[in-house]
Amino acid sequence: MDLFNKQTIPLPLGEGRFSDIVFWPNWLGQSDADELLETAINKTPWRKDVINIMGKQIPIPRLQNWFGDPNTSYTYSRIRLQAVAFPGWMEQLRVNVERETEKPFNRALVNYYRDGKDSVDWHADDEVSLGFEPLIASVSVGAERVFQLRHNVTKEKIKVNLPHGSLLLMGAGVQEHWQHSVAKVKQLDDPRVNFTFRNMASNN
Repeated sequence: MDLFNKQTIPLPLGEGRFSDIVFWPNWLGQSDADELLETAINKTPWRKDVINIMGKQIPIPRLQNWFGDPNTSYTYSRIRLQAVAFPGWMEQLRVNVERETEKPFNRALVNYYRDGKDSVDWHADDEVSLGFEPLIASVSVGAERVFQLRHNVTKEKIKVNLPHGSLLLMGAGVQEHWQHSVAKVKQLDDPRVNFTFRNMASNN
């Protein structure tokens, strides 16, 4: 994949329908990406959440927080995240993502992968609160990690390396028909922060 050019990756949904991923591998320059990583790590009020599995509370393998209208919240896997207002630096990032993708976004889930032991398992961002066929824009800074997608029916897999400063847009229908994950990596000590922007109704 050419690291310097915007890429469009077609994704089959089923019954002859297709969506796509649009990928900007070098969306941010090196210095801007470095500054965003440092700012995010040091200025985000990170949460250490747990998930209940068979009666046991298991720490999720990353830190996180949810941003948007402070009067709203977001719930996934029975974890309720009360929204925090966008700080100025993240609001500017949101505006820049909207400008690049030409899509509206008013919420963001931000994840901090402290090293290769942090990960996110197979899932789809398909909660009812996200609306019909939600669009997800993902900005990654820090250690390059592999973003994997897996079709729900055919089990076809696609892998995309997410470099420092990259932007990825998952199109309409992707969340319904595909899951995605970021696996653990052995002997990786470098951090990564990922911003996933979404657009939700004002009452969510």
